[in-house]
Amino acid sequence: MSNLQLTVHEFLAIMGTLDEHMEETGFKGESAIYDAWYQQWREVEAKVEKLSMMDRADMLFDGKVTINDIPAEHLAEVTDCIKEQVAIHTKMIEENDIDADPDDLEIWQNRLAAVKELKKDS
Repeated sequence: MSNLQLTVHEFLAIMGTLDEHMEETGFKGESAIYDAWYQQWREVEAKVEKLSMMDRADMLFDGKVTINDIPAEHLAEVTDCIKEQVAIHTKMIEENDIDADPDDLEIWQNRLAAVKELKKDS
């Protein structure tokens, strides 16, 4: 098994999106990583919310969350979540959304490439 390292921002975005999906299904859907990472997500989110604006920005992009010995099932689900983020940001750029940011898209594309490489090495 491999270790997966995400920025705090990436971790919160993935878990936030999964939370939205779970809410849409009345929490009847299945997500291996949502269940496994839920407590860690809430703890990280609470820490971030207590920080000042500048410290929060530093934590989001410089802070890391490491998932040790990530099972193949979780890695596959993370890959799907990251692909969804790439699609969201691509669509925003294509639609000239005011919140579209090519740098955000690049971050997610780079993370997707890194996770695919991690999957190959597993």
